[in-house]
Amino acid sequence: MSADGMKLKAVPKPEGFDLRNARADREHDGSKWLPADALYDAHEEMAKVKVERAMLIAWWQRNEDGKVTLNYRSYAEHDQQNVALCSVLLSYLTAP
Repeated sequence: MSADGMKLKAVPKPEGFDLRNARADREHDGSKWLPADALYDAHEEMAKVKVERAMLIAWWQRNEDGKVTLNYRSYAEHDQQNVALCSVLLSYLTAP
């Protein structure tokens, strides 16, 4: 259930997910996934628990002119919770 008590709607399982997931796990390499695989896997995990405080989904997009822009969608109970989430995530991703 989501934090507001609503059930998450199903995200369809991408064709070939199981093969790519096994390969990514075996090689410890997230590049073996497709974006839809990451969304599906996150949805499956969030469906098991109550999502607490904040959630962030971010991705890069290359525009027709070649410029790369950041896109994101977020959920937070309070404004600064996504800032805190990003700070912790940055620390986790950059730790040796």
